[in-house]
Amino acid sequence: MTKAEAPTHGSALARGLTLLLGLASSAGFLYLASRRITLSELERTLREAQLWPWLPLAVLCYLTGHLVRGLRCQRLVSGEARLSWITATHVVVLGYAVNNLLPARLGELARAGMLAERSGLPFVQGLSLTFLERVLDGVVMLGLLLLALATLPGVRPEWLEATIGLGAALFTTALGVVLAAVLAPSLILRWTSRLTQNVSARIHDAAVRQVDSALCGVAHLGQPGAALPILGLSVLTWLCEAGLFLCLLPALGMAPDPRVALLAMTVTNLGILVPSSPGFIGPFHYFCMQALAAVGVAEARGLSYAALVHVGFYVPITLWGLGILFGYGVQLSQAVRDQRRALPGGLFDGPLDAPGSQPDPESTPTLLALCDGLIPHGTEGDAARAEALPSAARFTAAQLSALPLRLRILFALGLGGFRVLTWLRFGRPLTRLTSAQRARWVGGFAYGRVGLFRQLMRAPRATAVLAYYEHPRLRAELLPGAPARPTERIISSESLTQGRVATERNSSESLTRDRGGQRD
Repeated sequence: MTKAEAPTHGSALARGLTLLLGLASSAGFLYLASRRITLSELERTLREAQLWPWLPLAVLCYLTGHLVRGLRCQRLVSGEARLSWITATHVVVLGYAVNNLLPARLGELARAGMLAERSGLPFVQGLSLTFLERVLDGVVMLGLLLLALATLPGVRPEWLEATIGLGAALFTTALGVVLAAVLAPSLILRWTSRLTQNVSARIHDAAVRQVDSALCGVAHLGQPGAALPILGLSVLTWLCEAGLFLCLLPALGMAPDPRVALLAMTVTNLGILVPSSPGFIGPFHYFCMQALAAVGVAEARGLSYAALVHVGFYVPITLWGLGILFGYGVQLSQAVRDQRRALPGGLFDGPLDAPGSQPDPESTPTLLALCDGLIPHGTEGDAARAEALPSAARFTAAQLSALPLRLRILFALGLGGFRVLTWLRFGRPLTRLTSAQRARWVGGFAYGRVGLFRQLMRAPRATAVLAYYEHPRLRAELLPGAPARPTERIISSESLTQGRVATERNSSESLTRDRGGQRD
């Protein structure tokens, strides 16, 4: 086996083991759910079910919940990209449909990929948005579960206590990660750079870029008044899904009790976090049946109810997602064909300057002051910072000059507006502010609550931080035992090539962002 084949074989083996684990889990939960139920009991209960009008109403509630999810997704990316409500809904539905069809929750990757293609956002930022939504969903579910238990006296089995404890620990930890990313992004970025200083330049540069993209994914929650509407949409989403569970209670002869519907919905959705086959077959039925058993529903009726809810949960969204997947695939393949006809030699068809062959342009005093505000103040000495900062500013100027003309013009206009705001706020230019004032003022723009300001600072932000911590003087002072890097450039040749390619790719993504909201 060649070295090139080894990773492929390993990943295929991992996928196979994941699938086998999911199938075994599903089989085990199906056995637990049906071991005390005869087939005749199950058949009789399902035959007596009154599907009209309850099943159509249940499906309508569930699909409405996905429309609300689409609105939440649109609001979460509103500070970074323009995305129509329909497109955002399609992104969400595609992820759920792929989870229903493929193992290992691959729908999250498909969703992040479609979001990146439609909006121009980095793929990692799409993943961080998905993670944020999952955390919000988990927090809301736990709250609704506690509400249901508080209004259902005497319903507190031991297995449910364990489920609540495990879910609370999981989502509290995840919520802490989100809050840290929202409240202290600069600190996280600084420690990312420090922790990866003793590895290769490629890994360090990639880590800084990816962490910066992930931080941008949750930055919307830092805007004034943004968290409450997002939380409200999350609650509305799960109330709509509770409608699916509520409407199907009378279909099987049970009273339409909202408390029971909330209990069944929250326990079922927490239960399907365990690995299973595509579509959550097995855990879905077992945990839904157990939730109803806690309020005295017979096992045969509970399993029939779970099967009926699963039909409403699985079939409509999967069909919708398959339609999106077909249409999206056709549009994507057409776009690739158009690009190949327009650029037969590829995006980089033409000569590129070799790293180091062109000297970095001199930085302006304003850009130097801007970099000073963007780069966190750590434990390095003043002399080291004074030496590394101009080099980082020159490299940032070089990267900004490599942007396409349209983006350079937009950045120049934005920087001009920023300078005017600085004059209005302080009565003097950015270059005459103290270092502490610059850090607070520039940081408020780079990581603050207004998406337009974050977009303005996106281009110089990660570049300046990366170049600063790559400077030999900084490496020698912060990491005395780290291997030396070439001193003729602040970035190694390999790293610089990667940075320029990433700059061109991000520029290409930015050019498509204006069109992202118009493509459904």
